[in-house]
Amino acid sequence: MENKVGILLASHGQYCLGAKDSLEMIIGPCDHLLCVSITPQMNNEEARQQMKRTYESLHQQCDEVLIFTDLLCGTPNNVAVRLMMDEEDITVLTGYNLAILVELVNRRNTTAMKVCELIEDSKEILASSLRIMNKRGEM
Repeated sequence: MENKVGILLASHGQYCLGAKDSLEMIIGPCDHLLCVSITPQMNNEEARQQMKRTYESLHQQCDEVLIFTDLLCGTPNNVAVRLMMDEEDITVLTGYNLAILVELVNRRNTTAMKVCELIEDSKEILASSLRIMNKRGEM
């Protein structure tokens, strides 16, 4: 049986929208991938409601939902973790970048893995997606 994994990108401001745009430039259109952009004008309840609606939209079509948040302890992450505590099929991954998105979305699109398998299978890219370099090489 196919396991569909929905992806919700959440961020402060429009970071998630830019990440989705860049991701789709690299790998093409992404089904079951939605964004929640938390703006300074939103209060916590508005952020919670928007994330809940977006999650419910994905949940209607997917078996599991993987929520990517931009910053540990930021509002998008706090809202995602509270939602995760209320639902059975949510995993939250904090601190995403384009390399991580490309890896996990490509694997999600080509396999029927569950979220835990996707993450386990991608630990190397998750651990090595940050590189610090100078003219002398990698640090």
